[in-house]
Amino acid sequence: MRRRGTNTARAASVRVAAGLVAGVVVTGALGGCFGGPDEPSWTPTVWTPEETVEPTPTPTPVDPAAVAPERPAAMDEVSEAGAEAVARYFLELYPYVYATGDLTAWRELSHPECVFCASVISNVEEQVAAGNRSEGGGMTVDALSCVQVSNDFFTVTADVDQEPSAEYDADGVVVDTSTGDPAHVTIAVVPSDLGLIIREVQVDPLGQS
Repeated sequence: MRRRGTNTARAASVRVAAGLVAGVVVTGALGGCFGGPDEPSWTPTVWTPEETVEPTPTPTPVDPAAVAPERPAAMDEVSEAGAEAVARYFLELYPYVYATGDLTAWRELSHPECVFCASVISNVEEQVAAGNRSEGGGMTVDALSCVQVSNDFFTVTADVDQEPSAEYDADGVVVDTSTGDPAHVTIAVVPSDLGLIIREVQVDPLGQS
């Protein structure tokens, strides 16, 4: 009985040992499925959104005629120098009022009986009412001089050269053009309660004055 029991115990021990060996083999095989120390590791790819670069806007060119001329301090003097300053400023305002429709400074310098001044006001108002705009017409003033005729009257003469200009309607279609020929201008300047103003303007093509 004891010998038989011993054999049974030995047989059981052999089976246990065999099971352990099999377990080791299986464990090694499973370990191989999950990667060993010699296999490369996997690195996840991180997505980075591309930076959006906004295009730089192209500035719209500014028509030089649409820039208001600077009002000279000398025009506050009732003198030949003041009359020259007023006349030059008035001539520089001419293309500005057509380019912008802004008649504020032009009205302030215009005598109520100045025919030329009033005609410009009417033309600009008609242009604005029609929804039109003008471009160009910049003014260059040369050979400006003044003579004081009396205590309340100055005559200023100047040669002017105006650049070509064009008038556009609301759709951008050209409705009128000007070649801007050079001219000789005679300007009558008189004092008023508001300072020196323009009494009258005469424009003659250069060489016919």
